[in-house]
Amino acid sequence: MRARVALLAASVAVALTLACGARQVRTRPPHLDRSVLTREQLLKGHYTTLYDAVEALRSTWLRPRGVDSFVSPSQVWVYVDDNKLGDVETLRNIQPSLVNTVRFYDGPSATGRWGVDHSAGVIHVSTWNEGALGFPAPDTTRRKP
Repeated sequence: MRARVALLAASVAVALTLACGARQVRTRPPHLDRSVLTREQLLKGHYTTLYDAVEALRSTWLRPRGVDSFVSPSQVWVYVDDNKLGDVETLRNIQPSLVNTVRFYDGPSATGRWGVDHSAGVIHVSTWNEGALGFPAPDTTRRKP
């Protein structure tokens, strides 16, 4: 009888030790990348233009930061699918429903990727499908003369 009580007490002690030492798995929400706006974020807000969406969600992207010059002030440039479109005002001509993602590159990253004139940063827009925004989709069926 003593052996059974001792065995039962040992089993309870082991069970309590394991239960106290077990980790509780917590699921964290996914990390929010502050340099990217997704299609879901743009459509969720029912914005009229991409400028309105960026202004509401990441307004700091629209203003140049850093050292500036009175002679040639820096500005944030907008690229759509790796084609330079212009300054941030060109975002007023883009519908959010045609956009897949919008990414902001800070000055050093933009300068490394696009060159010296991009020290204020770049807003890079990836369209939802090829040919959106009036850019012709590449036609691979035509033969070149």
